[in-house]
Amino acid sequence: MAASAGNARATAPFDRDEIERDCQRLSIAYARAIDFRDYDAFVELFAEDAVLDAGALLEGKAAIRESLQKRPDELRSRHVLTNIFIDPVDANSARGISYLSLYRHVGAESLAAGPAPFDGPAAVGHYEDRYTRTADGWRFARRKLHLAFRRPRRANPPNAT
Repeated sequence: MAASAGNARATAPFDRDEIERDCQRLSIAYARAIDFRDYDAFVELFAEDAVLDAGALLEGKAAIRESLQKRPDELRSRHVLTNIFIDPVDANSARGISYLSLYRHVGAESLAAGPAPFDGPAAVGHYEDRYTRTADGWRFARRKLHLAFRRPRRANPPNAT
């Protein structure tokens, strides 16, 4: 009995190590692109119909691109990703988790050269990811942020006007 097209795809051999490597690189590229404000590269990490849920639900590359235009210039961030675990599902999809320690500062000091004031991580959590292979390589199909810890927001941050 012949296998259906769906079953053939699910059982076709694939290189787990290659998929893990490519998807890990995608997570690392996400952190680099957002932290260094390379927003064009950031958007290209996502599939056309991808969903990014990191505080606001963004559906599709156009919505992701539009949200980046709202990031304040005075924001300096560093997304530190660790414990990146990738689980290839088949030759064209994978899922994963990346732990996040987020460091950020909002204020005029972020525009100057040199270090900005620092008082620990702004948040700690993990990303839950779904990856898809596209004609352009591996991309995020879905990325959802789950926070375990968040620094309380101050009512009157220092140097606020």
